[in-house]
Amino acid sequence: MDLFFNSLIQSLVIAADPFLLIVIFAGVLWGCAAGALPGVTSVIAIGVMVPFTFGMPPTYAVAFLVAINVGVSFGNSIPAILVGLPGTPSAVLTALDGYTLHKQGKSGLALGVTYYASVFGQFLSIFLFLLMVVPLAQLTYVFLSPELFALYFLGTTAIISLTSRNILKGLAAAAFGLTIATVGRDPLSAVTRFDFGLVELRAGIEAVPVVIGLLAVSELFRSMRHSFRWDALATTYTATFPNLGELRRVTPAVLLGTAIGSIVGAIPGLGGTAAAVLSYQQARLMSKHPEEFGRGSTEGIAANEAAQNAAQAGEMVPTFGLGIPGSGAMVVLLGALLMHGFIPGPLLIIEAPELLYASVTGLLVATVMLALIGWSIARLLLKLVTFDRSLVLVGALLLTMVGTYSIDRSVFDVFLLILFGVVGYFMLRYGYSTAGAAIAVVLGEGLETNLRAGLLLMEGDIVAFLSRPWTASIVLFSVILLVYGTVNMLRLARSEAAQRDIALAAHIAKQEGAR
Repeated sequence: MDLFFNSLIQSLVIAADPFLLIVIFAGVLWGCAAGALPGVTSVIAIGVMVPFTFGMPPTYAVAFLVAINVGVSFGNSIPAILVGLPGTPSAVLTALDGYTLHKQGKSGLALGVTYYASVFGQFLSIFLFLLMVVPLAQLTYVFLSPELFALYFLGTTAIISLTSRNILKGLAAAAFGLTIATVGRDPLSAVTRFDFGLVELRAGIEAVPVVIGLLAVSELFRSMRHSFRWDALATTYTATFPNLGELRRVTPAVLLGTAIGSIVGAIPGLGGTAAAVLSYQQARLMSKHPEEFGRGSTEGIAANEAAQNAAQAGEMVPTFGLGIPGSGAMVVLLGALLMHGFIPGPLLIIEAPELLYASVTGLLVATVMLALIGWSIARLLLKLVTFDRSLVLVGALLLTMVGTYSIDRSVFDVFLLILFGVVGYFMLRYGYSTAGAAIAVVLGEGLETNLRAGLLLMEGDIVAFLSRPWTASIVLFSVILLVYGTVNMLRLARSEAAQRDIALAAHIAKQEGAR
């Protein structure tokens, strides 16, 4: 508990920096504005700004990116309520109930509950984040190269098995990412490999343009194919804040969503969407008015919003505690840390505790700022969703390119950004996991380095390498995740085949009846 209170105190000390407060405020504003645009996820919002953080001290950069994540999680619910178009998948259930309330003339009620649940869910999850991440930091004292390899292996396999619809495509995406990570100098011998005679590749491929290209630019390209006419969708609303009785009614759902969001968000590969769905289901089971869910339930909105906001802190538990990204946004954050010279992994908190303090500061101050300005932002963002979305997306792409170029003044990095954006677009189109590939790029060097260093430590004995207690446990858990993903894939395939057979039989019966 000493480390818990010390981390909290140090975070509050950092928060006394006036310039840091300005940086966090800018992050919250940008996150809210970006989140209000359907298709502009936290990955895009953070990815666009990552290149501009390299002129900042690392603590400022981490706090800024974390604040963006907080803002996006709140902002993506605004269009879900006002025009029925969720900013991210995790806001789909908010759209289900919130847009129904909006059409009933209860927009202020829906927006107010969203604001209340977002702020409290985010605030309470900060303490749960510290309670979970601090014990993980203690494990680093007993971890050597074999255990570190196992953790990197877990990070690579977890998101593949949990997020990829097709486990084989997930493995292929991870293999692609690992291949990219092998380009450049050998981590032990420093011999150049796979550079194809290009001077730019001798030092390896920078992780940031690859990760931002795969996760953010690919989503921008995909979003550019979708067009919404806001003038046909937007309607007028009256923003009247809900009374205390209405807020008291949804408080149990907020607490439930916060607990579920923090825990589920801490499981790599699940994140806000899974947390929101699970919280919504549990809130419906516990509600005295389950018939309202899907038809304008404030409890449903509260559980969903608290969960997806709490998941933001939950996702940071494996990211900072184990070096395993909890989501696509956390992959981008780890890529930014790489560019600042920090090595993601279990030793990160021990070697650079200031990053943990900065992350808590970013969460805490951003949440307080959201509490102060969130309601005003909710009313102002209605004007933002009337903007021409195509111009916003093109502007975001140009901003990303300029920011990437500014890192090393390298045109080649911009080329890589666009190249992997195109690659990521086609990966998304054909069902390959861009998150799996991006994580493999970020973790690839650590995976290879610790594998080879561990084998040297064990004098080449693979049995001794894998039989160490922690190593064996983590590798076994990784294998279980892969098996779980495979079973899910097969179950889904059988279900889809059965549905196709039923639809075909119904079609044939209809044709025969017509005759």
